[in-house]
Amino acid sequence: MKHRTTTTTLLLAAALLAAATPANARSVAPPSVRAVRTPDARAWTTDAFPAGNAGISSAAKIGGHTTLAVGSRRSGQGRETTVSPVAFTRDGSEGPWREFALPEGLRASTAVPDGSGSTWVTGSRQGGSVATGRYRAGHWQVQDAPLPDHAMGGGLNGFAAAGGPDDVWAVGYYQPDDYLTFYGVIDHWDGESWQQVPTPDLGTDYWTLSAVVANGPSDVWASGNVGTEDGWTRPLLLHYDGHAWTEAATPEPDSRSGELTRLVAAGPNDIWAAGAEIGPSHQDKPIVAHYDGHRWTYQETGIDAGRLYGLVRTPGGVAVVGTALVDGVYRPTGAQLTRHGWEPLDVPQGTASGGRRPSGLVSVEGRLTVVGTDLAGTGDVPVELPFSVTR
Repeated sequence: MKHRTTTTTLLLAAALLAAATPANARSVAPPSVRAVRTPDARAWTTDAFPAGNAGISSAAKIGGHTTLAVGSRRSGQGRETTVSPVAFTRDGSEGPWREFALPEGLRASTAVPDGSGSTWVTGSRQGGSVATGRYRAGHWQVQDAPLPDHAMGGGLNGFAAAGGPDDVWAVGYYQPDDYLTFYGVIDHWDGESWQQVPTPDLGTDYWTLSAVVANGPSDVWASGNVGTEDGWTRPLLLHYDGHAWTEAATPEPDSRSGELTRLVAAGPNDIWAAGAEIGPSHQDKPIVAHYDGHRWTYQETGIDAGRLYGLVRTPGGVAVVGTALVDGVYRPTGAQLTRHGWEPLDVPQGTASGGRRPSGLVSVEGRLTVVGTDLAGTGDVPVELPFSVTR
């Protein structure tokens, strides 16, 4: 299957050169959430970031009460433009953000806690390997994770510890020497180095992985997307049983187009996935799916437009955030599952002319923090400004 939609091919090709962002969301009708609000809903407060431009692409906890946000900063103009990784941290759910030094040579489009006390930071790059940074107990450990032979480049997006800090899975994608081909990649960390792991044969030349979660050494899930004959993609789920990775059944209807880019596990029989329905209708719609130990089912969150880029466990369930492009302006979306059902998060819109793109969601001290990028200024390349709100 070599034919591909132009949008799909260019999107992943660009990801080899820069951090992935939600900038490809299509213009749609204004998003809405139909759920009923409960009287105890909290108001959002704005968290202070250091002065300066930066785009935030991911956020994660790096301790019980500390949050890490990563992204990139553009400097210069035209051919003189340079892009450098940037990171910020803050303690608790009320303190200000401060800039945080990253190891030299480490890209920072993804920050993911693995569930064992480590947080992994990485980004896509050209070549035959990807640099990964493991932050644990205040110390960094940086090592390259291999991509398959003849890879032009690739990236890792998800990390999960299956049996402790020396048993960690990483998933992502790579591009061989063919601009129309992308394959998923799975690596395993044994405490000292990364090793490639065989992936299942999906019978296609286009599939990628975005997230992974583990309930133990013999119960690991990964999600992403896989190409179809019509040139679009459908959601993809893989499962590892302690011996091999195999494709798992996705929620019905299995013909739904799109991708699953986020995963969280609350237990062996309680796994959540989030992403977007992307297809010929040219109207992106959020997807949330749940696994109850027997099968996956799609959930009705009440959000009717856009894509989801954040998924986190909460004391009462899960929460999701994302963005929709409305009349050329990015609008944040979000919902939270509580004992009353799905309720709107009402993430506040910023004042920047290009709108607000949430890209990360964390739960700290029982409160939710949404981070992302406000788009300001004029011209082909808007000024990116970090934002953070907490409730």
